[in-house]
Order: sequence, then C-alpha cells, then structure tokens
Amino acid sequence: MIVIGGNINGYSKSVEAIIDRRDTKAVQELAVRQVDAGAQIIDLNAGLGRSDAAELMKWLVTTVQDVVDVTLSIDTPKIDVMKAGIDDVKGKSMINSIPAEQEKMATLFPLAAEHDSEIICMTMDEKFILGDVDKRVEQAATLVASACEYGIDVEKLYVDPVCLPVSTAQDQAPVVVEAVRRIGLLTSPASVLKTTVGLNNISHDTKNPRLIERTFLAMLIGAGLSSAIINTEDRELLDTIKTCDVLLNKDVYATDYLRA
Repeated sequence: MIVIGGNINGYSKSVEAIIDRRDTKAVQELAVRQVDAGAQIIDLNAGLGRSDAAELMKWLVTTVQDVVDVTLSIDTPKIDVMKAGIDDVKGKSMINSIPAEQEKMATLFPLAAEHDSEIICMTMDEKFILGDVDKRVEQAATLVASACEYGIDVEKLYVDPVCLPVSTAQDQAPVVVEAVRRIGLLTSPASVLKTTVGLNNISHDTKNPRLIERTFLAMLIGAGLSSAIINTEDRELLDTIKTCDVLLNKDVYATDYLRA
C-alpha cells in the first residue's frame, strides 16, 4: 500500500507552533522520520485561516524538499495556496484535493496537467453532500471523466470517498468500505484507479483513536484500498499495513514483513 505521511499538518497544535516559528529543523526532522517509516508521499498542510498561508506553503515545500526526495502533496482548499505550493515543488507533486465541483475541477485539473501532478479527488460536490455508496461512486466517475477531458491519465488519480467520524456518523464507516471496493471497479484493471482516505477523520473525538484507525485501515485494505494519509509515528499502524500486504499476497515471500 502507498503510505502518505500526514504528520506535517497545521491542524495539529504542536505542528502549528512549529510552523508559526518557522522552525526549519523541526519540520525537516518530521519529514525525514516519515520517509524513514516508509512514506512515499508527504502531505503538507499549513493550517486553516492563515492570511499568510500561501507564503507558509512555499516555505514548507522548500524546507521539506531540501532533505527528502519523495512526492510532495499540497493539501489546501485554497486555490492561491495550491498554486503557490505546486509552483515551488522541484520533484513530483500531488494536489490534495479536487472535489466533484465544476468550478474547482475546471481550475485545478488544468493546474495538475501543467505540473504533471498526481491528484487526490474527493467524492464531494458543491452541496457538500456525500450520500450513499452509489452517490460516492457516481461522483468518482464524474471526477475521472473530468480529469480525462484535461488529458490527465487515470493512473494519476486517487479517489477519496471521504471518511466521517465514527463518533458522529457511525453508519458511514461501512459505506466508505464498500465505496472503496466499488470505485476500484470503475477501471480495468482495477489497480489503475487508486483510492485513498484521510485515516484520522474516522477517529475524531473517540476514546481509542489508534485502535479505531488500525482496525478501519485493515478493513479498507481488504476492500482494495490503494493508499492512505496516516500518522507514520504509529508503529502498530505501520505493522498492520505490512501484515495486510502479506496476508493479501501483495508481498512475495513476505520479504518486507520479515525485514520490518
């Protein structure tokens, strides 16, 4: 499974403090630890409600790519912040994220095509309605069709069916699992169109978030999940990923598992 490191996120109070003081060493240490833990992509989020978010995103990109050579995911709902971050990525980039909104698709898919970026697509429309499994699959198909109109290969896409907190929307957890399974069937072979989730969304405001995340991730991997934005500091979560890869015969001779 593709691991997207989600530890450089301004929504975290500790990371917000690091970003506020522009602590280059602390950010770089976070980046290196994530790559050492197995992250192939690092997600960068400067936080919400910042007037200087574009400048902060540029600083994060420069700071991180000075010490690691992996894909950098620019995570923001603000188009100006997205452009600022993507423009400064020297290596491979990812846009996180594009919802199934006509205006956002018309603006961000061309930007992705220009920079040859990978893309996380969210099955959420202008009304912010997620809906049932059928609605999520329908929005995934809309996103794929729109991306293709802009000349973007399906292999560049990661569809996120959007997890909601189990503490407030318990019925949505099995919906997301089934959506992952069915979204994977939109293309042939199924592995062409990838899926992803922001895993910590499921455990918000729960008493045992790490256990909930590990269990839910195993369920999603069983349904065919391709990747996830995770906390790479959770060693047991990483062990769960490796173990799933072995049990699903994705790791020949269990080499990675034994090494881990």
